[in-house]
Amino acid sequence: MRSLFNSLVALCTLICLSACDRDDPRQGDIYLPEGDAVKGEMYFASLGCVNCHVVIGAELPEPAEAGPVRVLLGSQTRRKLSYGALVTSIVNPSHRLSARYRKDEVSDGGESLMPSYNDVLTVTQLTDLVAFLDAHYETAVRPDYEYRAYPRREPLRNQSDDDSANANPQ
Repeated sequence: MRSLFNSLVALCTLICLSACDRDDPRQGDIYLPEGDAVKGEMYFASLGCVNCHVVIGAELPEPAEAGPVRVLLGSQTRRKLSYGALVTSIVNPSHRLSARYRKDEVSDGGESLMPSYNDVLTVTQLTDLVAFLDAHYETAVRPDYEYRAYPRREPLRNQSDDDSANANPQ
């Protein structure tokens, strides 16, 4: 009887898991409606994002006034940014500052130099911006690349450790 119960639980679990859409890039994140990348590109330019950001692969207008640093967005990466990470980078840019740049170039006292658009953007504009940015990131595929395995090395010991190990106890 217990075996039948365990089998039923396993079967129900498999059925539930098969209903999950593993190809949904928003899986496990927040769920907002799909955005329009063309409109997102328009908002990117009109909100002045081009003043501080360059999107690789996008043809954007030249900035009206250049910001303190040109932050690169979009590219081939080993791990594509999730939908939630892109949303977070817009609504809370201080959450994670890019390690590519010196802190003083992109922040002031730990706070991002990017202005807050939380009271300016509608949810639709936000999803359009995310769709635009998401379209410019892709996962890099390196099929012929093999990571080298390095032999494990023993930690170095101090000379005093060797002396105490070789000392004759009396």
